Order: sequence, then C-alpha cells, then structure tokens
Amino acid sequence: MMLDFSGNDEKAQLVATHYAKQFNNAVILEILNQPRGVQNKDEAIILSQFFWDMLDASALDKENKKVVLDESDLQFWMERLMNIIGGYLKQNGYEAEWEKVSDEA
Repeated sequence: MMLDFSGNDEKAQLVATHYAKQFNNAVILEILNQPRGVQNKDEAIILSQFFWDMLDASALDKENKKVVLDESDLQFWMERLMNIIGGYLKQNGYEAEWEKVSDEA
C-alpha cells in the first residue's frame, strides 16, 4: 500500500517531493513517487525522520521568506503531510517507528 495523495492532497505530494529533492533523498523520492510503499521498519524510520526534517526546513523557509511552490507559508501542507504520513505508517504497522522518531524530534 502506498501513500495516498489523491484528491486535494496532490500539492502535499509536490511539497514533500520538493524537500526530498532538496535533501537528495532517493529512498523518499521513490516512496513518494513510485507505486510502492514503505517496505520495512528501516524505511518507516527514514520516512518518519524525513517528515520532521521537512517540517524544520519549511519553518526555515518561512522565516527566510522563501517561496516554495507559490506559497510562503507551508503550515497547512505540513499538517496535511503529518496526517498523511503518520496515518499511513500507523495503518501499515509502523506506529512504533513513527512514535519513536516523533518523540525524538
């Protein structure tokens, strides 16, 4: 099962892809844009850590008034991505990995 970016969440995928490219993270790019999901606990941890790194980067972008995908404040999309990624990991048996990384963030 892959991440669900259907409907109004298409831009959430674009935002996540923007940061995955910025971080040069091939594993995350594959998870976000290929028809596959997280395949093991290590990837669940990588995806969880990516979310928090992306959140930090988006806050820094906002602070520096950097426009990303025509937006200067990505808070709405970060909240959507938290729901999408966290929900996905919980649904697929990786809740412990998500919670552990989230507690450390």
